[in-house]
Amino acid sequence: MPRKPHTKSRYGCDHCRRRRVKCDEQGPPCTNCITRQLDGCTYSRILPAYLLNTHRASPISPGPLVKQNGNVPPWSPLTAPAVDELELMHQFATETYLSLCVSESEKVTWQKLVPRLALKHRYLMHGILSLASLHLATTLEAPQAPVYVDTGLEYHSRSLEPFRVAIDNLTPENCDAVFAESVVTTAINLSLAQFTAVHGNESRMTENMVTAFELLQGVKKILKIGKSWIRLELFSKGDFWKDTSAELDEDTLSALNRLSFLNEQTRPDRDEIQHGINRDVIDHLRHCFMKFSRSEDPAPVLAWLGAVDNGFVHGIRRKSPFPLLILAYWGVLLSKLDGKCWWAQNAGKALVSEILDSLACKDQLWEGCVGWVRQKMAVHGAQANEIYSLEKPGYN
Repeated sequence: MPRKPHTKSRYGCDHCRRRRVKCDEQGPPCTNCITRQLDGCTYSRILPAYLLNTHRASPISPGPLVKQNGNVPPWSPLTAPAVDELELMHQFATETYLSLCVSESEKVTWQKLVPRLALKHRYLMHGILSLASLHLATTLEAPQAPVYVDTGLEYHSRSLEPFRVAIDNLTPENCDAVFAESVVTTAINLSLAQFTAVHGNESRMTENMVTAFELLQGVKKILKIGKSWIRLELFSKGDFWKDTSAELDEDTLSALNRLSFLNEQTRPDRDEIQHGINRDVIDHLRHCFMKFSRSEDPAPVLAWLGAVDNGFVHGIRRKSPFPLLILAYWGVLLSKLDGKCWWAQNAGKALVSEILDSLACKDQLWEGCVGWVRQKMAVHGAQANEIYSLEKPGYN
């Protein structure tokens, strides 16, 4: 009697993955977490399930199996896609690509070289089709807009696993595609703040940021072991962290100094390792604020995500107060892209609002830091729901 084929649970919840048991992926919470009465059933490896509730009913059929090197077998057309791929590729090559450029010299890279790479690396193809579909959704009204949102989420979901495989198997042949997809998938994760009202759910920006942190570790890995492999001229090929002579305004400088001082005063159980991680993350953030003061483009905002240590990401995942406060400071920087990049619209406000709802001020020093964030964003508590919704007919 033939054996029943095994279906691997690629996108299971964190509890199931830690226990190495098959997850039904129907959560949160999944059946295993309900049975074992476990709290905190989360899906950090993919988009939160509330945004992918149409995933299993999608008209896009499953793609081919992923090869060990992160590539795929020769291209085969998707079955009955909800949106024509040629329309999405045209959208990316004529409009969407511009939102990823940080300089004139990058236009050729994003418009021509990246799509050409995508023909060889399916995760990158799915990434740019996803971003283009979500971009189109922001220009449409119901009933068309939700179709493009669902299509964008589906393509994004399909890109994640082969992208992770590619990150774990970096070579001179795939490093450019991984580098480009790292930027694309971050833009996708940030754009989700605009689409939560489509599915009638609150935003979970912190979870999205954990996903972005994890995927952007690929950039750090490239710059560490294979910087010479990179041929694409993106973000100056990692030269971003060179010293800058820019000066911060007094308000931002004081706020960052307060954050550094708070780190000195709140060493948990004299944890020198975590203290050092927090210090480095704050220093990186200071550098990014300085860079942005010189050039108001996405590079200083996105670079910080790829620079932080895994220990900091672990603190965000555990919802530790101080890492969340640092992330809120970065949310202030992210909000400066409102009106400049469509995929960043409202993302900073949504992230900060979500964090402020979960933070309790412990003393005057904490209040000073939180108060600066609140003042910059002019948002807290009950105002959050107004931020999450697109101000567009049919999304309400």
